[in-house]
Amino acid sequence: MSAGLDRRRRLPNNDPPTPSPSLPLHQVHPHQSPSLSTSQWLLSSSSYPSLSSLFLLVSSQPSTDPAEVAALKAIWEEWGLGGWNTAVDPCKDPNAKWSPDSANPRIACDCSVTCRVTHLKVYALDVSGAIPEALFKLTELMDLNLGQNVLNGPLPPEIGTLSKMQYLSLGINNLSGPVPPDLGNLTHLISLSFSSNSFSGTLPRELGKLTSLEQLYIDSSGVSGEIPQELAGLKRLKILWASDNLFTGKLPGFIGSLTNLIDLRIQGTLLEGPIPSSFSALTKLSDLRLGDFTNADSSLSFIENMTSLSTLSLRNSRISGQIPEKLGEFSNLIYLDLNFNKLSGWIPTWFKNLMSLQFLFLGNNNLEGFLPSDIITPKLVALDVSFNPIVGGLPSNYLESGVSLNFLGTAISVFGLQDWNTYEIFRCLQNGSLCSSKVSSFADSSVSVNCGGTEHTSAPGIDYYDDSENLVGASFYISSQQKWSLNSTLLR
Repeated sequence: MSAGLDRRRRLPNNDPPTPSPSLPLHQVHPHQSPSLSTSQWLLSSSSYPSLSSLFLLVSSQPSTDPAEVAALKAIWEEWGLGGWNTAVDPCKDPNAKWSPDSANPRIACDCSVTCRVTHLKVYALDVSGAIPEALFKLTELMDLNLGQNVLNGPLPPEIGTLSKMQYLSLGINNLSGPVPPDLGNLTHLISLSFSSNSFSGTLPRELGKLTSLEQLYIDSSGVSGEIPQELAGLKRLKILWASDNLFTGKLPGFIGSLTNLIDLRIQGTLLEGPIPSSFSALTKLSDLRLGDFTNADSSLSFIENMTSLSTLSLRNSRISGQIPEKLGEFSNLIYLDLNFNKLSGWIPTWFKNLMSLQFLFLGNNNLEGFLPSDIITPKLVALDVSFNPIVGGLPSNYLESGVSLNFLGTAISVFGLQDWNTYEIFRCLQNGSLCSSKVSSFADSSVSVNCGGTEHTSAPGIDYYDDSENLVGASFYISSQQKWSLNSTLLR
């Protein structure tokens, strides 16, 4: 009987018995062999469960922790959610419609022992009100996505009790009050987002404890004050979005020590320059967006080893000096915005070598000389050289290229534009004078735009022309009817 007992002990809880490779088939299925003795039958049959116990083994599955079921029901009731039938155990069926990654709302569980809720998604479902206390009963949560709703009130400090959390997304809500320092207890976090909220106060220093963090999205969150030095400990950080906050003080040099960064965005703050030379160590960056710094000038020397960049925006960063020749080796560059700086010298001829470049914005600098004749490459979509003391003519391939070209505020000749009316309009705009009395196209029209709409005539008989053009940044546009135009170069 010892062999039979050994086989029972090794039997998986949920699987029917399978033939052992060391035993003849008739010992596994004795009912198929009429030659077996009674003792052989008892030995073999006692080694395996009965049909009734086998049914129980196959059909039984762990149930969800009752406290977590009650918590989920409270959340579903408070937020008026659908998807999950609250009369059904949320974790019983791993193939339930609320379990896959694509489900919304989504509940997913770990049922290795007792079923525990590990994933909860309530994304962009317009749920409103405060974050319910019941949420903090789900202590095994690893992934919580409450983004793009209308949640308000404070972020409760109890968020710090969900210590197994790896992914936390609270972005695009209306949460207010201070950012709780208790977030620093979530030391397993890989991604944290509380962008686009109405928080107040400073960033808690405790965020520096999140040493596993790879993604931090805090843009437009409402926080203010200095960026805490403790964030220097986030050595694994790959993505940092911190734009559109009321940060003060100098742009921190420690950011240059976060050498795993591939995407860094700090624009629209109250931070002071210059851009620290330590940023030159961020050689893994593919997307760098800095801007709107005050008080001190910077040069472009810090970017010279960032050859992986595909997006570089340094708009309004008090950048002075010439555009470095090294930039001509950035073969991956798609988007380059150096508008509103203090750049000097000529526009480089090597821009023609950047064959991936689609958007080139050099407006509002002190660039001089001629516009290179071959600056318009096959992939270029938009070019802004406005408000620079540039002279000469337009590139020879301008008309056929379809490029959105803005050269207002320059001394570039407009001779050769598409037709006489367009020529007149552009001359008026370049000279900064009123066009309605000088341009025949405007003689009997008022320039009014039904923004975002199609052409129509109002009840009093006023014609409103369509505004359906998808404009890129910093562009000059004249409508197809030549009744209105737009220069967006001064929009920051």
